[in-house]
Amino acid sequence: MQKLGKQIAITLIISGLLAALIFILQQLEGAERLIHAQVWGIMIFSVILALIIVAMNNWGLKNLDPQSRTNLFLGTTVLRLLLSMGFIGITLFLGIENQILWVANFFAIYLFYLVFEIYTILSNLRQISS
Repeated sequence: MQKLGKQIAITLIISGLLAALIFILQQLEGAERLIHAQVWGIMIFSVILALIIVAMNNWGLKNLDPQSRTNLFLGTTVLRLLLSMGFIGITLFLGIENQILWVANFFAIYLFYLVFEIYTILSNLRQISS
């Protein structure tokens, strides 16, 4: 598995690319129909959560036996899901305009990070299994 510093750097680069894409899309005319004004709060939450998941996976790969690693990856995925559901619940409870668009933006970003995490695990599967 890659070193923690390299994983964090890759996560920040991917996050930066996603942020740049969102910024570019916001500059287009009519973007308010596709991108919620509060999308940056979603991005900050997602980046912090991604960094926590990277750190937890790195710790688990160093300290857990190979049979427990599957549970580690499943656990971090469930943790991501539960924290995301809590974030959605709190944000919607506090009240936000255009809730459907906000939730759609949230899940687009959530799925982006989930696919990125799965891709990272699959690309390092040989190193993980040894």
